[in-house]
This record gives sequence, structure tokens and C-alpha cells, in this order.
Amino acid sequence: MVGSGIFLLPGYAAASVSSGWILLVAWLLGGVMALFGALSTAELATRYPHTGGDFIYLLRVFGRLPAFLYGWMCLTVTGGGSVAILALFSAKYSAHFLPFFQQSSRAEVFIAIIIVILLTLLHCLRVTVGARFQSVLSVVKVGGIIIFAVYLLGSDTSAELVTVSFSGESWKGFSKALIPIYFAYSGWNSVGYLAGEVAKPGKTLPMAFIAGTSITIALYMLLNSGFLHVLGLKPMQGDALVPVTVLEMLGNSKAIILVNFLILVSVLSSLSIIIQTSARILQSMGENGVFFRRLGEVHPFSKTPVIALVLQGILSIVLMFLLDIEKLVDSTTVVMVLFSALVISALLKIRGYSYNSGKEYTFLTPLYPFVPLAYIGSALFITVGVVQYYVELGSVLPLWGLGILVAGLPVYFLWNRTVT
Repeated sequence: MVGSGIFLLPGYAAASVSSGWILLVAWLLGGVMALFGALSTAELATRYPHTGGDFIYLLRVFGRLPAFLYGWMCLTVTGGGSVAILALFSAKYSAHFLPFFQQSSRAEVFIAIIIVILLTLLHCLRVTVGARFQSVLSVVKVGGIIIFAVYLLGSDTSAELVTVSFSGESWKGFSKALIPIYFAYSGWNSVGYLAGEVAKPGKTLPMAFIAGTSITIALYMLLNSGFLHVLGLKPMQGDALVPVTVLEMLGNSKAIILVNFLILVSVLSSLSIIIQTSARILQSMGENGVFFRRLGEVHPFSKTPVIALVLQGILSIVLMFLLDIEKLVDSTTVVMVLFSALVISALLKIRGYSYNSGKEYTFLTPLYPFVPLAYIGSALFITVGVVQYYVELGSVLPLWGLGILVAGLPVYFLWNRTVT
């Protein structure tokens, strides 16, 4: 969860609010929304502790077509496309620490390709190897954020958090702020993709979902409090890189290099987990006969989905050269948010069949059905906000995502006709 979003999105979240307190409330509510999603998905994951996460829940509860379309979006955009974007972003920050490379788009693409190849090969090894690498990155980025936030909160500079009354415009700005905040918290469902490779999933998965999301909320609140303590709201608004601005305000230019390194580690961590988890969706598609069976094969020694990982890596590299990847992924925002709401709604459906499913350690979502319903309502609220945002820009970008989704329909029916 803790990736580049917390460093790149605070300025955009601050742009539409009129008070520092309102901004902190928005970050808190965004975290609560993620926690509601995590609580609901924790129950789904313990009921279906299989590799594939959201794909598996859709397959088991709603059938092959919704599951295939979810996997299709992952295969064409949110898997390979997200890997490509994060690899290019990693390359951009890596270039700061590689003086023998010239700062050019060609050099960044070359570095990005090397990063994708190395991380893909890493995750082709045993799961424990990738997990240990991920753990090291997590310790570095979480420790770095805590140190950074404590440093900011302990500084002598103190900006005032202006308190204002709510109005119609305040609520509109608050809803706009939730859009980038939602994306900063995205990733809370990633644990479920690896459920089939987790020991004691009934106990481990709920703990991972809840503890991971709660820690992220605390980190984001702490760091945003530090930004507001030093800068106040106005200098933050619209700033694309608040962490650098806040250090410049404190006159600590040397620490900017460390912040760039912290951002690089965070992005690499996000890239690593997306490579690891998105390939499990492709693996599950193959295992369940929803797409090519070979995608579901695991290497006899490493027990990892090597074919799925390699295919994903090749696709992400191809996308770097063929398309405007950032627009490609942005265009699917509405579709993927709605998919997340559909996934959570699966819990509402299965509760009608069985309360506990007879599993010894099945986790039950607290305050059911309020928690899943609250998440679904929040997802729909975010969807309306995203559409409204693009309409105000005069953009039809969300329609591209719908077009990619619809393009999966003939592929699905052709595949079904071929294999049956």
C-alpha cells in the first residue's frame, strides 16, 4: 500500500480543501474506507484461500464472465500497464543515483526494462525469496517515513491549521480530495492474491489485511501532519512533490537526496508487489480454465508461476514502446473501482448461503452488513467524483476503460467456443 502515492498525491489532495483539518479528516476517512474494504476482503480470503484474490471471489460467487473480465483488465492494463508505469517512474528516480546515465527518456526506458527483468526473475525464484526482498523494502520505506514525519513534526517551523465552517463548496472540495487519497490507499486487497501460498490462511490473512491497512493509515496521517506542521495548507495545494518543498522550506537540501531515495524504495516496493500479485491473477485464470491453461503452471522447483510472470514482464516492456501507458491506466479507473465494489458485494451474496461455511478459522466481518455496504457506497461516491472530474476537464478518458472492458467480451466468447 505504501508506495509513491503518499509522496506525490498530498498536494493534489490539498488542492481542493479549505482547511488543514479538513485535509486530515479526508485522509482519515480514505483510510477508513480502505479498512472497510480490507475487513470485507479478509472474510472472502478466508472463505476462498486460493491464489488469485479478487478474481477467485468473482469466479466463485458471480461466475466465469465477471471473473474473466476482471482478469482481462489485469492482463491488458492494470497488470502490465501498472508495471510499466512504476518501472518508468523507478527509472526516473534511479537516474539520480546513476551519474553515468544521461537524463533522457531513452535512458529511462532502458533502466526501466532492466528493472522489470530483474524483479521478474527475482519473483520467478521461490516465494520466500521474493517475500524477503519485499520485507527489506518495506522496513526501509516504513522506517524512512516515520523518521521523516518525526523530523518534520519536531521542527521549529509551525504553520497554523486554519479552521473553517463547512459549506456547499467545502463538501464539493472534500469529495474531490478523496479521489487522490483513494489511490494513495490502493493496494489493501493485494494480500488475497497470494492466499494460496500462505500458511494458516484463516489466521494469517485477516491479521495481514487489518494490521497492514491500520499501519498505513497511521503512517499517512503522521506524514501529512508533518507536511501541514511545516508548510500549512496553501503551499501544499497543487504541489507535485510536497516532500521536496517541505525540506526546501526547512533549508535542508542534503536531505532531499535521502527523500528521493525513500521515494525510489517505495516505488520499487510497489512495483515488486504488483509483479508478484498480478501474475497470480493470470495464474488463477489458467488454473481455473478461464484462459490459457499454461498460465496456471508453476515451476516444479520454485513453485512460482514462471510463465505468467514472464508473459506479464514481456507485455509491460512492449507497452512502454507502444502506448501512452499513464493514460491507459488512468482510463480504467472507473472500471476498476466498480470492480472493487462488485468484489465486496460478493460477501453480501455468500452470507445468504452460509454464515461460516464450516471453516474452523473463517474470519467474520465485524458490523456486517454496515462495513461492506459502506465500502460499496464509498466506491460509488468515488466513481461519481472521477467521472465528474473528467467531465469538467472535457475529457472522455473513462470511456476508454469501458471500451477495453467491452473488447474483452468477444475474446471471452471466442475462447469459450474454442475450448468447449
